[in-house]
Amino acid sequence: MSTRKVLQEMLENCLGAAYQQEIRNRYQRNVEKDVYGVEEREYDAGIAELTILFSQEKKAQLAEYEKTCSSLREYAARYGFLAGIYCGFKQYFTSAHEADGGFTKYVCDEIHRMPKMKRHREYYADIERRNSLAEAMDTGSTGKAQYHIVSVECAWDQRSYSASIDGFYLGYHAAVAILEEIEPYSFPALKLESNILCMEHRLGYIKTHETR
Repeated sequence: MSTRKVLQEMLENCLGAAYQQEIRNRYQRNVEKDVYGVEEREYDAGIAELTILFSQEKKAQLAEYEKTCSSLREYAARYGFLAGIYCGFKQYFTSAHEADGGFTKYVCDEIHRMPKMKRHREYYADIERRNSLAEAMDTGSTGKAQYHIVSVECAWDQRSYSASIDGFYLGYHAAVAILEEIEPYSFPALKLESNILCMEHRLGYIKTHETR
């Protein structure tokens, strides 16, 4: 078996079903804390209404839209994790420091914004397919249906973006854990402490006393 094949299988095992479920669990815990409660309530109401309002053809489009969005979320979670590992090591071995740990530069600018998202070919093809399905659902729909379509779109956008944040966070801490294992006496977590706290604050994991 080739080295590339071995590494690919290792990556798929590491960031496979169990990892994706953890990403979904983290999102759900935030929903229960009402962080994304509005988006999810609007989503639930939207799906319920569209199931009534849509023709069979548009229901099929909605089902494919959801499947495509789920694929986008999984990619965002995987890519976010890899970017997090990269940024964790980068900040340890160089003097470079981004306040958000590098999330904007290495995740947002890469998979959430043009033009760099085009280099992620399969991911970008899914984005184009998602947009095409959204347009097809919107065509011929009434104002009420259009409102619910937007609600569904907003929820999936939030899910994908949140997956990239949680993936980045886990990847960054994975890098720190590796460093702690290899160089325990150089105290990597302590060396990166200010960077970690700043990153976690910028990404919304911790709040200042004033914010709380």
